[in-house]
Amino acid sequence: MEERFSLLAVCLDRLQWSPERLAGELNKRFGAGTISSKAPYNWLKGARPRRRLPYQVAEVLTECLGEPISAEALWPRHPHGGEAPIPAAFASASQGGPRGPVTVKALVNAAVDWLVDDDPGPLVRAEGQRVPEVMIRMLSVRVRQLRGMEDIGNIQVGAEWAMQECRLARMLILECSYDEQVGAYLHRIVAELGRLGGWLAAELGLRQPSRSCYMTALAAARTARDRPLAAYIISCMAYQTLWEGRQEEGLRLIGIARNGIDGDGRGTVQALLAAREARIRAALGDVAGCDRALDEAEPPGASADRRAVPPWVRWVTPAVIVGDAGRSWLDLNRFQKAEQCLERSIALLGESRPRDRMLHLASLAAARLGRREAEGAAEAAERALVLAETMTSHRAHIRFAALRRRFLQIDGAAAREAAERIAEYSRS
Repeated sequence: MEERFSLLAVCLDRLQWSPERLAGELNKRFGAGTISSKAPYNWLKGARPRRRLPYQVAEVLTECLGEPISAEALWPRHPHGGEAPIPAAFASASQGGPRGPVTVKALVNAAVDWLVDDDPGPLVRAEGQRVPEVMIRMLSVRVRQLRGMEDIGNIQVGAEWAMQECRLARMLILECSYDEQVGAYLHRIVAELGRLGGWLAAELGLRQPSRSCYMTALAAARTARDRPLAAYIISCMAYQTLWEGRQEEGLRLIGIARNGIDGDGRGTVQALLAAREARIRAALGDVAGCDRALDEAEPPGASADRRAVPPWVRWVTPAVIVGDAGRSWLDLNRFQKAEQCLERSIALLGESRPRDRMLHLASLAAARLGRREAEGAAEAAERALVLAETMTSHRAHIRFAALRRRFLQIDGAAAREAAERIAEYSRS
């Protein structure tokens, strides 16, 4: 009888969804193989989904019903386990930002508002104590240290640190007095750290916290009148919509970002935006558009003055651009070109950026499978899994699940061993 009165049952009834439909929506949004088609039947009988699934179910229902539905409301009699799906860092990451669920439409609207830039907001505050210079120096040091947080294995630790500094900067903005120069600097800090929080939340599979962080970051960059930084944030929004399978909205977002700094030439930021446009066009099957964007995605060479590059984008190197090209060709089933680009990117990265190397190795395995090279694919997958053992990445889980399905379709010892190795990783 519990099934009849559960909030989950009520939500499904309002949406006129079967349990299989809910399973299908979860697999579509968070990656094929997230759950089995029959799993929601057990939830209706009182079982609680494991790990992050309660929050993913709540997110899907929130978006489709247009009203907040929490995991705690869906499964109130089941206390949280040891792993908190939403770190405390993100609970207040967007204080003063958007309230309630943030839709893709809201992201696009915010980007359009930035593009026309009709009211960027004040940069000067006359009330309150003057911002202490020591706080500005401390924040400067912290931001430099935090720029490498995307590469650490424990994302939740990085998120806690980044969001703590972001909250401090926001407190100074709201409570202290400052001139235009300091105001712009503080807003840029909030923008940069908010963007980092959005990226880390996406890596944890937390869609709503990620969107909220991006909205807060974009508002701060807009107030700071920093158009390249704002465009960078919007490109991250576009990437997130790509991961969600919302390529059309992603293409619109990346177009807004590129148009917003079109006069800034072919610098590093424009190169990154072009590479991300190529990824989205590849997902849409637009070969010509992808090829054209990749031609435009050429960062300055090694001899260029790196001091002219904004510090938050100095991580963009030829290795990054070539890696995006490889992933683009993979999405277009151009497996040989994808393999060449991915191998080159991995070689250029060396021992740096372990998360990128993990993801590129998983993509390299997929490219080799496309070329029917099962042993080479298994070798690349094993190298990726070794890195994944110390990394948290929602994207990696999705890619490994897709790889496992493909390995299972191949008859051979290497493919069977690779499929089992991925299964062990997924169970851990």
